[in-house]
Amino acid sequence: MAALRAFPFVSKKIGFYGVSRGAEHALLLTSLMVRDGIAGLPDALAAHSPPDVICGAFDAWQYRDSGDPGWQTWDPGRRAWSWRGNSDDLLPTTPIEIERYDGPLFLSHGTADRVWSVDMTRRLADRLMRYGRMPDVHYYEGQDHIPGSAAENEHHEQLIAFFERTLAL
Repeated sequence: MAALRAFPFVSKKIGFYGVSRGAEHALLLTSLMVRDGIAGLPDALAAHSPPDVICGAFDAWQYRDSGDPGWQTWDPGRRAWSWRGNSDDLLPTTPIEIERYDGPLFLSHGTADRVWSVDMTRRLADRLMRYGRMPDVHYYEGQDHIPGSAAENEHHEQLIAFFERTLAL
């Protein structure tokens, strides 16, 4: 992030955006940076179809060949993430503590998502509000993990408006 901030064509403010596992990564990285007091937090954070817990590692080829994209039991021995060379605190099903982050947060999810349940985003939003945070939350009725064309356009309009509002100098 320091390199991105130093890039001459980037404003001094930056935002993170991730979808699915990228959303998990953006939320987890930001929450760990806050927990450990690491400078350079994103100035705004957006996540589409995020899980609310750390998910385990998986073999994408095996996942595709199984014919069942639904929930599978996470093997705690297969860690997806490490932090500072260690994965002991990053066990599958551990809640992602994004409530630690007090910056602007955008969450979105399709209500018919067949990969990550929309309930994950609902739980994230509820937990954030219990901690006094007011996330910008959008649910796309009847949409799957990645929205269809019209809903994708709506999503990008809302996402761009969020970043324009929160990253304005």
